[in-house]
Order: sequence, then C-alpha cells, then structure tokens
Amino acid sequence: MSVAELPPRTVESTPPVERTSRVQPFSLTLEQAAYIALFAITLFAHLWGLSVRAYHHDETHHAFFSWRLYQGQGYVHDPLLHGPFLYFANAFVYFFFGDNNTTARLSVALFGSALVLMPYLIRRELGRSAALIAAVYLAFSPVFLYVGRFIRHDPFAVAFELLTFIAIVRYVSTRKARWLYIAAAALGLMCVTMESFFLYVAIMTPLVLGLFLWRVWRPGLLLLGAMVVAVAAFMFVLPGEPERSAGNVVRENGAYQCPSASNLFPPANPMKYEPGPIFGLSPLPTADNAYGLCVRNQPDNSFAAYFAKLGQFFGHPAVLLAIGAVVLGLGATVALIWFRKNRDGLTPWQRARSLGDPAVEVFASLGNDRRLWVALGIFFGIYALFFSAFLTNPVGIVSGMFGSVLYWLAQHDVQRGGQPGYYYPMLLSVYEPLALVWGIVGVAITGWLVARALRRREAAAVRDPFVIEWGVATPAMLVWWSIATLFIYSWAGEKMPWLTMHVALPLVLLAAWALAKTLSWAFARSDPGPSLEEGDELSALAEKAVSDSPRGRPLAIYLAVIGGLALFVFLLLAVATGNAAVAPNVPVALIAPGALVLFAAATLCYGLLRGFREAVGALALGVVLVGGAYTLRSSFQINYLWGDTAKEMLIFVQSTPDVARVMERLETASTKRTGGSDMAIWYDNETIWSWYTRNFTAKTQQQPALTAAPGPEVQAVLMLQENFDTYPQNRDKLDGFVLQRLPMRWWFPEDQYRLPQDWQSAPVSENSPLLMRVLRTPFDNTTSTQLWQYLLYRKPPGYLGSTDFVIAVRPGLAQEIGLGTGAEQ
Repeated sequence: MSVAELPPRTVESTPPVERTSRVQPFSLTLEQAAYIALFAITLFAHLWGLSVRAYHHDETHHAFFSWRLYQGQGYVHDPLLHGPFLYFANAFVYFFFGDNNTTARLSVALFGSALVLMPYLIRRELGRSAALIAAVYLAFSPVFLYVGRFIRHDPFAVAFELLTFIAIVRYVSTRKARWLYIAAAALGLMCVTMESFFLYVAIMTPLVLGLFLWRVWRPGLLLLGAMVVAVAAFMFVLPGEPERSAGNVVRENGAYQCPSASNLFPPANPMKYEPGPIFGLSPLPTADNAYGLCVRNQPDNSFAAYFAKLGQFFGHPAVLLAIGAVVLGLGATVALIWFRKNRDGLTPWQRARSLGDPAVEVFASLGNDRRLWVALGIFFGIYALFFSAFLTNPVGIVSGMFGSVLYWLAQHDVQRGGQPGYYYPMLLSVYEPLALVWGIVGVAITGWLVARALRRREAAAVRDPFVIEWGVATPAMLVWWSIATLFIYSWAGEKMPWLTMHVALPLVLLAAWALAKTLSWAFARSDPGPSLEEGDELSALAEKAVSDSPRGRPLAIYLAVIGGLALFVFLLLAVATGNAAVAPNVPVALIAPGALVLFAAATLCYGLLRGFREAVGALALGVVLVGGAYTLRSSFQINYLWGDTAKEMLIFVQSTPDVARVMERLETASTKRTGGSDMAIWYDNETIWSWYTRNFTAKTQQQPALTAAPGPEVQAVLMLQENFDTYPQNRDKLDGFVLQRLPMRWWFPEDQYRLPQDWQSAPVSENSPLLMRVLRTPFDNTTSTQLWQYLLYRKPPGYLGSTDFVIAVRPGLAQEIGLGTGAEQ
C-alpha cells in the first residue's frame, strides 16, 4: 500500500497521548551561563575594596541619615538629600550586617551589579548579542563601576530607569499586564529615589504622547505643542528677573521669612526686580534660593505652614496662567479625541481602532482589566508609603512631589558646581569614548534604517508612509532617549560628574546595538542557514571563526597588528610623556595621527584582501579592541588605584585618604584605651564628622569658636582649618595638644577645562586652560604632552585645590595617629 492509499487519520483513530508528570530537567544555555559568569565577575568588582576609599562629603550624609533611621530616629523627607529609598535600603542592610564603611556602600554595589544583568530582559527586542555586549560594557565601564560603588541615589535611579524602559518595550511587544505593573513599580521606586524622575518623565512623555497622537489624531500634536509653548512663555518669559548681588537676591527688608506653624503669613519681604516684559509681573518665588530652602523638610509636620509656602508659588499669576493652559490643552485634546465625531459618525479614537493599527492596539490594551488603574495604584502606593516614611510623616506625601520640584527649580539658578554646557560630552570623551563613538554610529544606522523603511513603504504605495518596521522601534527609542537625556541634563543648572551615569545609560544600549548590527552586516554569510537566529551576530562571528578558520586567519592577523600597534603607541607615549627630558625631543603631537594612518593602511590592506564589508567589521573589532583596553585601564585606575584622589575629573571633589586614615586610627586608639568607642573626642560643625564619629559614645560637637579648653578626658579635637584660623582663641584653648594640619577634601583643577568667553580669539599661552589649547593649538607639543599625560596617567596640568582640617591630640596619642602627625601647626 502506498502512502497515497493510506486512510486519513481522524481524532478517533489517533491513539491517545499518554501524559506523564515528568518534569523536564533544567537546561542552562550558553547565553545564560555567560550572564551568570558576568554577574559573578561584576559582583566581585563592585565589592572588592568597597571600604578602602574615603567617604565623600555627600556619602557621609547618606550613610549617616541611614544610620539614624536604623537607630530608630525616624525619617523626614528633605529634598536637599533627595528621596527616601536610599535611606530605607541602607537601614535594611544595617539591620542584617551592621553599620560600617563596607555595609554603607553595599546596597548601591548590589544594585550596580544587578544593572549588568538587566539587558538580558530586553534581548529579544535589542538583539541577543547587543544585550550581551551592553551587559559586558556596563560591568567594566568606568562611570558605572565607579558610581556603582558610591553611596548616592544615582545607582538606584539608573537601575529603575532601565527597568522602566525594559518594561515599556516588553509591554509593547507582549501586551502582558505584568510588564505594565513592573513599569509602574519601577517609576514609583524611581520617584522615591531621586528628582531625576521628573527629567526621565519629561524625556519619555513626549515620545509616548507623540506616537499616540500621530497614530490617533495628528492635529493634537499642534494643540499640545501650542500648550507647551504657552506654558514655557508663562513660566520663563512673563515673570520678571530679580536683582542679584554676589549671587543672592536683593531684598527690600532683609532676609526672606518662611511661613511656620506659628506664623503662616509672615511680613512681606519684596525682592528688588526688573518687571516682566508684558504685564510687569514679579519673578517666580523659585528665582530666590531662600524660597527653595523654605519648601524643604517641615520638622514641625505642619500642613498649614507647608501649604502656605506652596501657595506663594502656585498663587503667582504666571503659574496660574500655566496651569490654565495645561488644563485647557489637555481637556481639549481629550474631548476632541474621545467625544467629537467626524462625518463618518466615529470619534478619532474609534476610527483609529477600526484600522487595526498595532500601535493603537497597544494603547487600547491599557483599558483592559482596569490594568491602567491598577498600575496607577501601584505607583501612588509606593510613593505614599516611602515619602510618608510608612505613614509616620504624612507631610512627606506633599513634600515628596511639590517640595522636591520647587526646591530643585530654585537650585537651577544657583547652578551648584558651575559646570559648562559641554560638561557631559567632555566626560564621556574622557571616560566612555567607546560608548560615545558607537552611540554616534547607532544614531546614523537608525536614521538609515528609518529612511529605508520609509522608502519601502512609499514604493509599496502604503497610504501612511510613517508606518515603519517594529524592528526599528527599539533603537529609535534609544536614539530619542540618548539625545534628549544629553540635552536636558546639559540644560539643567546643576551638573555633577555622577549624573553622567544617567546620560551614559541609553548611549551604552544604543552603542551595543550599533556594534552588533555592524558585525552582523559585515560578517554575514551568503547563506546563513536556518540555524542562525536573526540578531545573533556574535554567534555568526564565532561560527565563521570555527568553520572558516583558514580564511579567517587574515582577521586574526589584522587584530594582532592593530593590538601590537596600539601597544607600541602606548609605550612610545609613555616614554615621551613620562620623561621631562625626552618629551621636548619627541614630536608627541604626531604620534596619534601617525598611528591612525597606520591603522587606516592596515584596514585598507584587509579590505583589498577580503572585501569592503569584512574590512568594516575588522575595523569595528579593532576599535573595540583598542577602546576596550583604554576603558578597562581607566576603570581600574579610578576604582582601585586612586578612587579618593581628585586628579580624576569624574571624582570632582573628594574627601582625602588622610580623613579615613585618621578616623580609623582614632577608633583603634579608643579600643586600645577603653576597650571600645568610649574615648572622648570633640569635633566642630563640619558635617563629615557625623558619620565617622557615630559610634563614639563620648563625642561632643563644639561651636566653631571654642568657649572652653577641653578637659583632661578629651583625647582628640577635629576642627576645620578655617575655624582654627578665624578664631585665635582656638589655638590658645588647645595648648598642650599636638597639632597637625591635613587636607580634608580636594578637588580637580577645573580651570583646565573651563573655556573663557573669548577662548576663540584670546591669545594662547602655556597658562591657558588645557582644553582651550587642545582646541586652538592641537599640534603643539607641550599641549599634546599634557593631554596624553592626563589621558594615560591622570596627571592634570594644574594643582589640586583643597580645604584642610586640624587634628589636635594629646602627646601620648600623636604617634599612633600616623606618620607626620605630631608636627607643630
């Protein structure tokens, strides 16, 4: 009987399949093993030597207030110290492991390690190879590893930013409610962590709203655009500008008076100002930093006083006009989309639903099972619990949103740090050049893919040319996120090096995607076969290396040549820049251009041998090889060699190693004399001592000017040098003590990268800022030498600035504190 003659099988004729309860054994894939190994490495990298680095001024605040919470002293939200998540997370760690210089940084180290694994969750949309590349880069990045071992809010916030992005992308792909709830939880945790939440929302909201309005009702883009312009005009154009003296607002009747529980309406203290250009309005209250200080924490827990402060801002005519514009714009948009019917009897929303647009269906799914309301409940539940300190401080529910926004709006004009607008691109160029280069490539590739998609739609006569492949959606979102983040953080008044973490995050993801795409295109086989998954670029490259090894030898030779050339250039620069006698005789300025010429020649030879495509791939791998070596070296230096030495631009300002050494030896001396931390010490109003002296039971904080000499029980006195010099009686009252002056905190010589206003025309000399000389005279030998000395050895061309402290100890204790201590002040 032939196959054709066999009777057709029916359900009845099919034998039942025997079901068993056997559980399939767990199978670990190579990809999963790679992530596990990478996590083990990055966990070790984050935890190694965690307590060695001296605590930064901000770190002592965060560690100390976490300790107070752990000690049962409660928590009151203070916008100056950002959100409550860090303090509760650290108190949780203290509860299990105790409080010390290691455990205080443990929570951020764990979050920094977890961040490395998170690209795994988006591997389907980003590409498996791109996700793995991003994870590897995050593990060894100088910025992410350094800030990820630094007890600040940023490591937590960045982890929640990435988790939110992942949840949004996964929800778009799957429409599963759990991803919406994860996004809501991540946003809630981001909100209770740091005010960067508001910048993140400002970045992502236009993207989501723009896509929604483009798909549903395009005139809404003009309507909401007009609303944004109106709000900006009301908030930033109509109000006047205050008169300032030495950075402070000039007031008619002295200092600004804050409303309090006993005085809800204090006497007015009008500021002198230039009236607004149209209605002559006064400046916004947030133009005065004193007002920002008044909307910070409310210790008396008075809602009335807090709302009096808020009323001063929201009662301003410009703010009322802005609120009116928002209500009118959003209300009109909602009415015109969901209630106004067209000639066909359908609202714009109903018509968009009828077209079966996948993007519209994603938005429509938010209404299923009341999931949007559940997500909002998750967000506000997290917000209320944390800001109210788990219902122990109800005023925090108001302060968490309004206090944070108004305080940091006031800080925008203060511009703490005073960094230039090019600050973040400069830091990325020094610390993350690999991510910066491939991020730019990613922008170009994404633009090309979008343009190609539009051409295909036009050729196919698609009515709507702006429907593009979903495969471009993720990189397009990353391009928007990268550019918008760089812009908004560069615009913000306060620019600090640790904020570079926020700017670099989307850039790293985009760069990883661009590298994976480039390698996929360059090394794609003519017939990849069914076993090769789309986007698995590294597998393709590995398969090529194994199955085509005789032909693959030129690639190995090329990479060996590039690696050898890079090593030779490094050694040449090391010799030329490390020896003052040799440097003038070596054309340092020509070494890098010469290396680039040789690099290009090697790539050209490879292209003639293997073709243009593979030459591009080889060039990409060569860039990764050289850039990766530089990145690893930079990361090792800043994290394990001089993590508390301010010659790193990324460190900016840092407590010196002398602080940690002195405090450690004071603890040892106390244990030796009292068997614990009972040795009596005094300290002044410098807040850094709060953390370091927390366990001393006989510590006493004194006024900057001592009113009495220390008693015989006091063994050590810690004092700022400025207090010691300002109040002559301090020296007299410390008679009999051995004094030593030591640097307390130091900072990078910022004058070397600050460009003067006339930097393009001003005469260039050896005293000009290094950045100015690099831009104006890049081939000058002295300039090139100093540039490479910094890039290779982090040797700045100027001296570190510092503020000092004085430690006064009894003579019998002097030698135990360390070398140098005991010299007369």
